[in-house]
Amino acid sequence: MSFARPLRHSQFRRVWFGQAISSIGDGIFAVALIGLILQSHRNSDLGYVMAAEGAAMVAMSLVGGVLADRMRRSRAMALSEMVRLLAVTGFVLGAAQGPLILSLVLAAMMGAGAALFQPAFGALTPSLVPDEDLPAANALRSMTTRAAAVIGPALGGLLLALSGPRMALLVDVATFAVSVLFLIGIKDRAPQRDTPQNVFREAHAGLSAVAARPWVLTIILQGTVQLLLVMGPALVLLPILLKDRGHFAAYGVMVGLQALGSVLGGLTVSAYQPRQPGVAGVCALALLSLQLLALGLDLPLYVLGATMVATGFGYSVFGVLWSSALQRSIPGELLGRVMSVEMLGTFALAPVGLALAPLAITAWGTQPVLLGALVVLLVSTVLPLAQRDVRRFADTAPPADAATGIRDADPGDDDTADDADEPATRRPVARTEPS
Repeated sequence: MSFARPLRHSQFRRVWFGQAISSIGDGIFAVALIGLILQSHRNSDLGYVMAAEGAAMVAMSLVGGVLADRMRRSRAMALSEMVRLLAVTGFVLGAAQGPLILSLVLAAMMGAGAALFQPAFGALTPSLVPDEDLPAANALRSMTTRAAAVIGPALGGLLLALSGPRMALLVDVATFAVSVLFLIGIKDRAPQRDTPQNVFREAHAGLSAVAARPWVLTIILQGTVQLLLVMGPALVLLPILLKDRGHFAAYGVMVGLQALGSVLGGLTVSAYQPRQPGVAGVCALALLSLQLLALGLDLPLYVLGATMVATGFGYSVFGVLWSSALQRSIPGELLGRVMSVEMLGTFALAPVGLALAPLAITAWGTQPVLLGALVVLLVSTVLPLAQRDVRRFADTAPPADAATGIRDADPGDDDTADDADEPATRRPVARTEPS
């Protein structure tokens, strides 16, 4: 099985297993937190708590990228897991029963931890597997995350029903502890500095690296537009329309079918690498148009279910190809910061899209909103493909990155020596190979 090839490498296997467990814990937390807050606070307070988590993640995203490029990525991930472990422990100890500000602070800690974790994880992967296994490694990560998004909430709901939210959160604490244990001992390279630089200059270097690659900037802007005007409305409209049409009981099935599509997409892209990954990835996102049409035309549930599989398939194919392209094209000492810029640029306006979608439906009606989303999706699919580098997901010529004052550690450094069975970690991660 091609998607399992990266598991041959012990360092990647350790990281992957720990993150699989941690991802399940994330799903448990999402359910348990809702139960805990609703037990002790007003319904509206739940929105404030969730907003605090999201706002902290956005606000700290660039800082997370800087830290991911200042220290070993495995240590940055472990630090992130420890921050979130402490936050969940605070909820276990009864913070949700106290003033709302305590829950807001702990939720913000969860968001800040995620802002550190995501860039570090994305930047770590290329140093753990050889280049030929990189797409399969990203596909395996994607499939694991999607599967955990189904398993975690289901387990969280079961624990919530049987033992209450605190027991569910204790299980989540255990998943973070497992993740930290598996990250200990990972021997990835640590960047070293020739000259010290402050956080703002290093964050600017990440922004400059994106600006130097128009194809990267184009895809980030595409993500901003689509999450704001397409994916946000689709996400909100799905449960609303199912409820209005008397099919709300099928919502969980639809979410599961989208997760199934993501797994299928991961399996496909790990076995088959397109000659023009940018074309394949950007067009895969356009499969969401089928779901928009099914919702707008009120097609039967089995048709909607099939479009949910297609949506998940497209998300996964794009995600794997896009992550692999960034990991191959961005110099290793900049990769964490570029990953954080990508996260910030893509997701910064996502909460706005989720908030405005119901208002737009009230003002203009379901059909116009869905039609507008469909038009935006198609236009934002076609326009980026006019760029050659977008079609290839690679630089035509190596761009001139701004000097960062950072270099990779000496491979002979005892503190960063690699396992004998991990020769892949000795290759540089900075490259601009044609796809």
